[in-house]
Amino acid sequence: MRLSLAIVALCCLPGGPAAAQDAEAEQRAKEIEAVCSKTYCRPARTVRLLREDGSMFEREVPRLPIVLPTGWITVYPGEEIHVELTLARGTIRSARAVAKVARPNSTLTFKLSQQPGRADMQLAVSHSLPQTLKYSLGMMLPSGGQVYATASCPVPPGLTTYETWPNPVFQLVIKDLRLLPEGTPLTCEK
Repeated sequence: MRLSLAIVALCCLPGGPAAAQDAEAEQRAKEIEAVCSKTYCRPARTVRLLREDGSMFEREVPRLPIVLPTGWITVYPGEEIHVELTLARGTIRSARAVAKVARPNSTLTFKLSQQPGRADMQLAVSHSLPQTLKYSLGMMLPSGGQVYATASCPVPPGLTTYETWPNPVFQLVIKDLRLLPEGTPLTCEK
């Protein structure tokens, strides 16, 4: 858990990695690099978002794991990420990020985008798992800091669901992935 929180702190708090000059930040960067040497990570990139007032938000995001050691999945605007799951007896055992879909029946795809010329955001989620997927969802705004819980909807097999927000979102955190038993009500909730 320490590394996961360090990753969130390194990439997402106001000031970000450019302001982090101390030994602790250097240690976090080494820990992240160690994780990225063993797992697929997103490349460093610049996140640009249109704010509600028409101004632009811009923040550098360093090379980071997509699936954190806790199993949390992170997605930034402009990304389409693929997460391959290991299933056993209808339960998700593990998740790992992959560069491309090689096993469609066990891979989730998340795509976070901003609507052209608007502050609105959209998350598209699709999969071909054998059951309906549910997860918990948190969002971080461009102002940084706290991850706020937000509602998420179940994703039936072979379909794509869309989550939308009327404001810019800097990062989404997806956790508590689970398959729903057949007949479970398909409600959107936090």
